[in-house]
Amino acid sequence: MKILLVNPAFNYNNKNLLYSEPLSLAYLAAYLANNYEIKILDAAAGAIKKINGGYHFGLMAEEIKERIKNFNPDLVGITCPFSLRNQQVVDIAKLVKSVNPKIIVVIGGIHPTIFPKETVMNESVDYAIIGEGEHSFLSLVKEIESGKPNSEFKVDGCAYKTGAGVFSTPKTEFIADLDSLPLPARDLLPIEFYISKPTIIYGLGRRRSLNIITSRSCPNHCTFCSMRLSHGSKWRGRSAENVFEEIKFLVDKYNIEELFIMDDNLTYDKDRIIKICELILKHGIKIKWNTPNGVAAIMLDEEVLKIMKKAGCINICIGVESGNKMVRNQIIRKGLSDETIRNVLNICKKVKMPVSGFFILGIPGENEETFKDTLAMIKKYPFSMVTTSFFTPLPGTEIYDQCVQNNYIKNDYWKEVEKFNSPIVETPDFSQADLRNWEKKLYIAFFKSHFWSLFFSVITFRNSFFRFQMIKRFVIEKIINHKSQC
Repeated sequence: MKILLVNPAFNYNNKNLLYSEPLSLAYLAAYLANNYEIKILDAAAGAIKKINGGYHFGLMAEEIKERIKNFNPDLVGITCPFSLRNQQVVDIAKLVKSVNPKIIVVIGGIHPTIFPKETVMNESVDYAIIGEGEHSFLSLVKEIESGKPNSEFKVDGCAYKTGAGVFSTPKTEFIADLDSLPLPARDLLPIEFYISKPTIIYGLGRRRSLNIITSRSCPNHCTFCSMRLSHGSKWRGRSAENVFEEIKFLVDKYNIEELFIMDDNLTYDKDRIIKICELILKHGIKIKWNTPNGVAAIMLDEEVLKIMKKAGCINICIGVESGNKMVRNQIIRKGLSDETIRNVLNICKKVKMPVSGFFILGIPGENEETFKDTLAMIKKYPFSMVTTSFFTPLPGTEIYDQCVQNNYIKNDYWKEVEKFNSPIVETPDFSQADLRNWEKKLYIAFFKSHFWSLFFSVITFRNSFFRFQMIKRFVIEKIINHKSQC
């Protein structure tokens, strides 16, 4: 069987978007490679073209259609990493069927995981994979090859059509031993496009750089996060030796100088992160790296931060989310005390590890008074940088359901949203205009209260968050978002 895996092209409101290689497809391709003829069509890796009201990233429809024709696959798997990109995924499914209606179309990713039946109800989609894909996708392919009717399929985490309607089986099994997976098949991706692409993320990306993922899922139960829906509730980490093997491979094969470790919980296992750093140091690997998705503050201490810095970590990000304890620990159930945040930031300052705090604006339950607590924390605590995002209710999460019940959003609001990180929710306590104003106040407060420490850290090159490319992207993005609201 010939299998084509597709990373869709997409639209965005400005061309300064940060995006990276589709590791989920590369993992899937590597897992299937011994049994099938596999190809990845990374339609997002291409020229950025200006279109009405924004930009198109990657190949145009006719180019995608032509590549599907040339490979002539038996099955096409399409990833849908965000609900907001579901329409692009559906468009590609239609393209596939227009080439040959007999080609089997399978959709995977976070959107079909949350809406499996709705995904398969589309006439151009045959199956949807729910959650972690490697085992389920291979199992589905084998069932298809067997010639059995869909009603007899036994696939963990899959939605499908039968004569009686659309059915789905829940995801119950997750890969316990991540070391058993082969390294991602980066050779099937246009990898030089990503290595050389000037994607500046918190000071890194000017040199040859790539991403890795060393663990899956999260043991926490934050009400706004959808991680557990796709990867289960148990944190699973690759061994330190396995992670180091990939780092060394990227350095040796691709001459990587910088690395983005994209885990949500890189430091969850203290012994593991220390061992990873020890292996980097022992083998003399010269590489700079950071943690763009953040690390859990509660798992950090001086020992961990010191060895991370020594092993090449140039900065970290911490998800604080709100300066108000009620919002942080009762509404979103972050389980993070002011004392922990303060202690970790003081340790970072002591070991000279730059740290950015992530803050979310517009969590339902927030108001002017709770926002003042966020401003107070930003002014008082020794952050090297702060980064804001507007609260986006993720389908399938507890807080999404609350927003629907309170009429803060429509159940299918994501069908109409075209822009990432724009105000979406309004409550009796704040409007979307209020959120824009809060964002402006937050940055003004940060730069005013930290002016001299920022000034000296920049001129002495100790603050890796402030690089010209990143500042340029940040300013342009804020200007564009402001204009789009006028």
